[in-house]
Amino acid sequence: MSIESLYYQVISPDRKYYHVPMYLFLKSVSVFYGIMQKLRAGCYRKKILPARKLEKRVISVGNLTLGGTGKTPTVVCIAETLQAHGHRPAVLSRGYGGESPLAVNVVSDGHSVLLTPAEAGDEPVMMARRLDGVPVLTAKSRYASGRFAIDTLGADVLILDDGFQHLPLHRDLNILLCDHQSPFGNGCIFPAGELREPLQEIERADLICLTRFRPTVGDGAVTPNPRNVPVIATQLRPVDLVHPPTGETQPLSHLQGRKIGLFCGIGNPADFKASLEALGAEVVSKFAFPDHYAYRAEDLQEIEARAVKAGAELLVTTEKDAVKLFDHAFALPWYALRVSLEVVEGREHWLRLLLAESDDDGAGGPHDGV
Repeated sequence: MSIESLYYQVISPDRKYYHVPMYLFLKSVSVFYGIMQKLRAGCYRKKILPARKLEKRVISVGNLTLGGTGKTPTVVCIAETLQAHGHRPAVLSRGYGGESPLAVNVVSDGHSVLLTPAEAGDEPVMMARRLDGVPVLTAKSRYASGRFAIDTLGADVLILDDGFQHLPLHRDLNILLCDHQSPFGNGCIFPAGELREPLQEIERADLICLTRFRPTVGDGAVTPNPRNVPVIATQLRPVDLVHPPTGETQPLSHLQGRKIGLFCGIGNPADFKASLEALGAEVVSKFAFPDHYAYRAEDLQEIEARAVKAGAELLVTTEKDAVKLFDHAFALPWYALRVSLEVVEGREHWLRLLLAESDDDGAGGPHDGV
């Protein structure tokens, strides 16, 4: 059993009795963690800690929980929407897992992908390959990367990837993603649960976006919503299959009736499997690794060996995983499933808020508060 699997068993409401002592320990730690997060947010709210401001509009996309809630497809959708309406967006990411020592890393200048997943992280590279004409940058300081994107790359809107907790940078629109099927995990703060900070911080959101929306699950409302901000619902729609090294694409019907080997390192592998099965594929072999997993040669050999043994005709993974595998030659045909975000409820709110201009666009200095 992996450490990750054990952790989720311990924090689950259905934990075994022998997990209770560990859960109580984690619960005690979470009390102090929650207090620190509350104090931090309060200091920024009261401007005890200053938030720096860029003269161009900043749109933040983030969540309150650990794990995947669809941030990357949402960022891609925002960038494409802004582009379609004549804007020049740039994506600013932390670059989780990237090893570049530079203060600001240009993953893409909007024309060419310049860095590898090892240097910049898998998700920034995936976005850079997906977004034509949109610069993607990584940096610890999103102010520094934003400054570079404006001054050097001509960006007029900045999209802050995984930015809900990045309070040092002022944002003009704060989009909070909530998994419709499990919006707040077990409701406890890390490490006793999946909340990154106290639930009351949802009040920082200007727009709540329900991801993995299913009309049969609840009524689409989110509690709490203290400011009564607009709530929209989204789903991920499969687009096609792509062979990343060559760019060759296949229609989704290519999966119909085919036996496939599935592998991925994402937050919701069960959803990925369900998507492939809904497209008519028969999953005969499955490997689910931890999120952001760095594949080793032996992992890939075992993935293929088991798939062949199970009678798989091809291998399928995610776009995020595929960017790390461009140099690997599988004997079986292999593809990445490309998906796009679709707003299924509240599209009018989505467009109105995305395309609205900041009230003080260009008026504030770089050290203005929130």
